[in-house]
Amino acid sequence: MLPRRVQAGLRRQADAAQPREACGLLLGEEMPEGHTQVTRLVPMNNIADDPRTGYLIDPEDYLRTDREAAAEGLAVVGVYHSHPDGKPTPSETDRELAWPGWSYVIIGADGELRAWRLRDRQFEEETIRS
Repeated sequence: MLPRRVQAGLRRQADAAQPREACGLLLGEEMPEGHTQVTRLVPMNNIADDPRTGYLIDPEDYLRTDREAAAEGLAVVGVYHSHPDGKPTPSETDRELAWPGWSYVIIGADGELRAWRLRDRQFEEETIRS
């Protein structure tokens, strides 16, 4: 589940980051029925060598956010990033760097949001519910 207020925040961040890729962490919890409930997003600095064509989250920022989330009873449940010049589908680089079990939300150039989960080294699309 990705509440509308979180979706709006994702789009605002993608617009503000232009022409670079926006990126950040999704905080929430995994629900018993296998769905992810996102309650908050945490923007991250994109430290990629070329942030116009890729994203990289600083490991120290990730660890700090993970600890803070746990203290609030939340977990990092995924990552979001934008494709400022493209569609919201994962690239080969996205697949190579993805972790199984996390949700990956991608914001396309037109503001479209799509979510993906890595299973057996392939992305499967997740349904976004508000």
